[in-house]
Amino acid sequence: MTQSDPARRPVDSSHPRSRERMSGITEAVERGARWVSASADSLIGPVGAWVFFVSFAGQGIRDLLGFWGYGVVVTLTGLALAAVFMGAGRRVTLRRLPLAPCAFVVVCCLSVLWSAYKVETVGAAGLSLITTAGGILLAIAFPLDRMLFALTRALQWTLGLSLALELFVAVVIGHRIPPLYMLKWAHVPELSYWVNGALFRGGPIQGFVGNRNPLAFIALLMILCLVTLWLAHRIGAIEALVWIALSVLVLALTRSATVFVALFACIAVVAVALVLRAASPARRPRILRVAVILAVMAVIAGVLLHDSLTGLLGRDPDMTGRSEIWHRVLFLWRMHPITGWGWIMYWVPWIPMFRYLVIRPDGTPTVQSHNAYIEALFQTGIIGCIVLVAAVLWVTISAFRIAVKRLDTDILCLAPTLFMTAMVVQSFSESRLLSEGNWLLFTAIATWITVRAHTVEVTALPLGRIRRRVSVASDPAAQDMSCTEDHPGRVPIRSRGSR
Repeated sequence: MTQSDPARRPVDSSHPRSRERMSGITEAVERGARWVSASADSLIGPVGAWVFFVSFAGQGIRDLLGFWGYGVVVTLTGLALAAVFMGAGRRVTLRRLPLAPCAFVVVCCLSVLWSAYKVETVGAAGLSLITTAGGILLAIAFPLDRMLFALTRALQWTLGLSLALELFVAVVIGHRIPPLYMLKWAHVPELSYWVNGALFRGGPIQGFVGNRNPLAFIALLMILCLVTLWLAHRIGAIEALVWIALSVLVLALTRSATVFVALFACIAVVAVALVLRAASPARRPRILRVAVILAVMAVIAGVLLHDSLTGLLGRDPDMTGRSEIWHRVLFLWRMHPITGWGWIMYWVPWIPMFRYLVIRPDGTPTVQSHNAYIEALFQTGIIGCIVLVAAVLWVTISAFRIAVKRLDTDILCLAPTLFMTAMVVQSFSESRLLSEGNWLLFTAIATWITVRAHTVEVTALPLGRIRRRVSVASDPAAQDMSCTEDHPGRVPIRSRGSR
């Protein structure tokens, strides 16, 4: 190519055509910004549902588009959420941040200083920051009822896609399929297949998310959302029953023992809530004490009768090899007990320590500890584990207190309690609390609790009497975090510049 070739000539920005092109680009960007600002309130609901979908169905997106494609989707989703959040006039202040979950993420980020795999820790810390920010923005952007509707919509998309994909593979393709990026692999590991085509064999199915345990947990969350919305008269009985039936079908086809235990725990919580709601205020403390005693007895019985219970659930006492995983992970943790080995979220197979730590039956490495607290202990040491346990206890206890306090006025506040019950149960056999959809939801609940502590509102009582509730520390923007939007009988006190 010669020097006079036009392809090698520098672009003259002073040329009229260049100026026109730059002016056109600037004008298009400004028009887009104005459109986002004008449409933000109507867009924030669908964008919120999409954020929930990407976080809970992330493995399915990776199986479909590969890791690079997934990265593009996550980046665009984050930018879209930030754009509509700011366009709708929402804002984040320090007092709105949930300190305990944020403190754990800070420990994860700081672990890059002593990590045994610094590059991977930087990447994992970045993902944790993005997920945490997403949960905070969602909780500030929505009152609880709208956040529940966004989550419900995302879960419906995931379950609908999962059943449709399983049906398509079973009827049309007729054999199992691997993730699309593995189609040209000479050998696909047994446990890496995306869909096994086992729908008409009674399962277990893996659905769009490519794993039966997360799919079962998504079905459980779907049931919890629908039951809460139905109790609050926010959805019709027919819609609730149809989706609950589909969710129960997914639970039966996934056969996840952990999720069945979580389901029983959530049923117990709903039963106690309904009994409390029907009882007089004078009797409620006694009922709560009995419920707590029964819960403690149930936990003790579960530990003592572990072998028998796992047999009833169709599992071996070893919990599918989990005890061996925990033994090896704790052995490594003892080498760095205070700070851990460094945050990495999921164990990546190209690091030799993880490649050969625990090998699954198909020859592939295990990617997690299958226990959120052992995972935190191993990766962030005693420091991180203490912070995580404190965060989980604070969020769970606060959610229960709010639910009990609001049973008479807004039963929607029961939803965070049910979510935390399910996630706490799952956290003892899975590490998923610390990443993707579970951490997003956990952070959103923590933010809702944090901001709700500063709510100023007026509640109308049956005989027309007005009771004013004012918290010690008031946040003029906190009414965005009240349990419902335009809830009958409650008039939020709005201040100027509340958003």
